[in-house]
Amino acid sequence: MNIKKINFASKLLILALFSQFLLAGKIAFIPNDERVLLSNEIFKKLTEEHYIQAIEEDFNYKYIEHLIDELDDDKRYFTKYEVNRFLNSAKLFNSSNQAFDVKAAYKIINLYFNRLIEYSDYQVYLLEKETFSFDGEDYLDIYSEDNDWQPSRLALKRLWKQLTKNDVLTSQLADKEDDYSIENIKKRYTNRIRRINQRKDEDIFSLAMNSLTSQFDPHSTYFSPRSAEDFELNMSLKLEGIGALLTTEDDYAQIVSLVPGGPAEKSGKIDPEDKITRIRQENAKDFVDVIGWRVDEVVDLIRGESGSSLDIEFIPSDSEDNSNRKIVNLIREEIKLEDRAAKSEIHSVEIMDQEYKIGIIDLPTFYIDFEAYRNRDPDYKSSSNDVKKILKEFNKNSVDAVIIDLRGNSGGSLLEANKLTGLFTSSGATVQVKQNSGKIGSWGDYYAKQAWKKPVAVLVDRGSASASEIFAGAIQDYKRGLVIGHRTFGKGTVQALDTLSSGQIKITESKFYRVTGESTQNKGVTPDIELPSSWDIETSGESSLHLSLPWDTIPAVRYRTFNIDEDIIAAVKKSHLNRLSESPNMAYILNLRERYDLVKNKKELSLNIDNRKKEKAERKDWIFDIENTRRENVGLAKFETYSDMEDFNKEKDEKDLDIDVESDYLLQETANIIADYIYLNNKILITKLD
Repeated sequence: MNIKKINFASKLLILALFSQFLLAGKIAFIPNDERVLLSNEIFKKLTEEHYIQAIEEDFNYKYIEHLIDELDDDKRYFTKYEVNRFLNSAKLFNSSNQAFDVKAAYKIINLYFNRLIEYSDYQVYLLEKETFSFDGEDYLDIYSEDNDWQPSRLALKRLWKQLTKNDVLTSQLADKEDDYSIENIKKRYTNRIRRINQRKDEDIFSLAMNSLTSQFDPHSTYFSPRSAEDFELNMSLKLEGIGALLTTEDDYAQIVSLVPGGPAEKSGKIDPEDKITRIRQENAKDFVDVIGWRVDEVVDLIRGESGSSLDIEFIPSDSEDNSNRKIVNLIREEIKLEDRAAKSEIHSVEIMDQEYKIGIIDLPTFYIDFEAYRNRDPDYKSSSNDVKKILKEFNKNSVDAVIIDLRGNSGGSLLEANKLTGLFTSSGATVQVKQNSGKIGSWGDYYAKQAWKKPVAVLVDRGSASASEIFAGAIQDYKRGLVIGHRTFGKGTVQALDTLSSGQIKITESKFYRVTGESTQNKGVTPDIELPSSWDIETSGESSLHLSLPWDTIPAVRYRTFNIDEDIIAAVKKSHLNRLSESPNMAYILNLRERYDLVKNKKELSLNIDNRKKEKAERKDWIFDIENTRRENVGLAKFETYSDMEDFNKEKDEKDLDIDVESDYLLQETANIIADYIYLNNKILITKLD
């Protein structure tokens, strides 16, 4: 039978009846002359305009090696022979005319998609022909870092069978209906094949070019005409959606980051690295399974009319098993500047019968209404103007110290980072910028007037990046206050967007440096006092990214520092460490970290349904036990059942508090730290007066 001559209706019939023939639609793209010219244009721009312009002799080998790793990081689709053949060819490539082999990149990407079709087709076959047993003692290897490439196609098929078995088991644990699970998974596999066959040359070229740009640094990116349009829409925030940036991770659309003030961020129920499994539109009866969908198609499904609602099912980022799910209802809306505005609250801390008022300012981004600013509107909205107003109110209310909470703040306007720093340090340099030409200039607010003269703490985490790191670094360098929390992201580079003959390119062209001359790149800002983390922060951030630019130094600029008593800082740290060992809330976070480390190092996943059910129940019991232990130790009533705890958390989430000190244990501890600082300062002052 000649599949290619069959009409469309017949193809649909074959798709329904004989899924094993789906492999017929082979992916076989070849870069035409126009694509080759565009790839050369991209490479020329990178080598002429990127901060690091020099390339190494083995550039093509590293390019091909990275492309293979990027496509098949878990070693599920390529054999050892195929990988070696591609790498040997890359070594022999004649780079005298062109530094990289775009034709080889196309071959690798074609093979990847064809192998993915073969894999999916085999999975459909297994679902139709096999009856899986889940009472054995077999395991799935889930730790690919120390694995070698499979020796043969037969070995790949053995792995694919285990992966399929796990998909069925996971679905049964989540859905609890065997027939529904099988049909749902089969639909997912066939949808994956259909979507791969919808791939266009633009998709293949984008993959090849973004692997190329990532050889310079992780933030330089090629945007195809379609991607450029989406990028501009996201930058203007005119889209009505949920306010989340998505990427693809295996078969899942995964949350990368949340837009401050967007529906997803405001829900308090969605986190980076959550994976989307299903979506249900307003008034729709059924969910749509989106596992295996292209990320742009998932985005299209999420976008909709402002005010309309949708339900999204996620696998939580901290889940130990993909059968764990959560459903979040969201209302689509256009994200406005005021939604991202600074929020504030006054919190009281008592030490030795003395009450201290701690002002908390939650700043999700460094924002500015550029249009109003350019039009010289004196009341233009910006983070520095809003914070200035809050500080004025804090002074009126005799607030003793302020916490600037920059957790999750990925940056924004450099102008605003400078202006905000000036509110605490007065005039002076804030940051240095070194361009790709080698030219160095300093930035700051040289007309700033200090709006806050009392103690200040800056609370940061691994999500604090770019402008947040400039502000936190300046406060630390000027010795104006304490930086508390986790080491920051480490994004100390600046990108510029440029137009190509087709599409656009974002190129890293300069780097940020602190007034001390130290870069924020890669290392980030190290806190004066480090708080415990429930996870390993080294698994994310700039230092975890492929070929991130290195940390380095340039000469310092002249700047003056404030007086800060190092003996008091040492005493504050000691007090914090005492609480760390005694506080039930801190112990709770340390327990979470211990569990995280245990799961992170797990190398195998049981394919026995009873074992998996036991593991799932054990995790629920563990969460229930550590929460009740915490509650008992802080004097709260213990929950009677796990459902009681879930209901309590649901009610708490529905309160939609901008700043929730009661449930935010790290914010609580930061308030305790700055209160200790005030108390010890006052104690020394009284001693000196006596």
